Amino acid sequence: MLQIYQRPEEYDLEHAGDEDDVRFYVDLAKSLSPKLVLELACGTGRITIPMAKEGARSGFSVVGVDAEATMLRQAIERASQLSAPARERIRLVRGDMRKWHSRDLFDLIIVPCSSITHILDLHDQLEVWRRAFQNLMPGGRFAVEAPMPNFSAYADSFANPPRTLVEIDRDVTDHKRKVRLVRRRTVTYLPDEQRAQIRFLYEKYQRKSCIESYIDDFESHVYFPRELRLLFLHAGFEIESVFGDYDRRPLKATSGQMIVIGRKPLAR
Repeated sequence: MLQIYQRPEEYDLEHAGDEDDVRFYVDLAKSLSPKLVLELACGTGRITIPMAKEGARSGFSVVGVDAEATMLRQAIERASQLSAPARERIRLVRGDMRKWHSRDLFDLIIVPCSSITHILDLHDQLEVWRRAFQNLMPGGRFAVEAPMPNFSAYADSFANPPRTLVEIDRDVTDHKRKVRLVRRRTVTYLPDEQRAQIRFLYEKYQRKSCIESYIDDFESHVYFPRELRLLFLHAGFEIESVFGDYDRRPLKATSGQMIVIGRKPLAR
């Protein structure tokens, strides 16, 4: 498991200012008028908590599932600070999205923040889509997002000899704690496996001095648009929407995101 997932406060700092995806998923839930929403890989509750607040207003409940206990503890702590009506609308449980099953069926299941890219094996990917299909009510929706493949970031992997570019891709400051987090990144692409080997180099600063640094290595599956559609269709979903960003613009060659929403067919 990534080191950053053992450091929930730094994870939240890393995502400071990321509000567009929160708005997208809360608005999606509002538009569908669900009774029960499931967020897979809910992490520290960055989206789950706002979803519970909206649930208190709109009358739906949300379940957050995450495999990492440290992240889940942070989400539970944040949920404890909600208003009583919102606390009644949220449940947080530890589980693996490939296996987790509920007796209660959901109207909407989401996998935000490109968490689906952590699922590397094709069999495991198929299990995630199958399990989501099983956990949905007929007519329910499954929403998955992944970054659009960025071949400019992978270009150095095809050089001879291969090169690795180091770039700063995150620089955020927690003004309350007076902590600055800088994240550098290297990416190596393995085309035969559609896999990106990513190394994050973190540096934490306080009063302009580096107080801590660490390296986080992980592998990420690189999804392609047609591949995502095929996973939905193979599991039995109908493709309802495909977006290229959180403003619901159509997917095109220059899109940064791929957001696919599938619908479980109504029972016949």
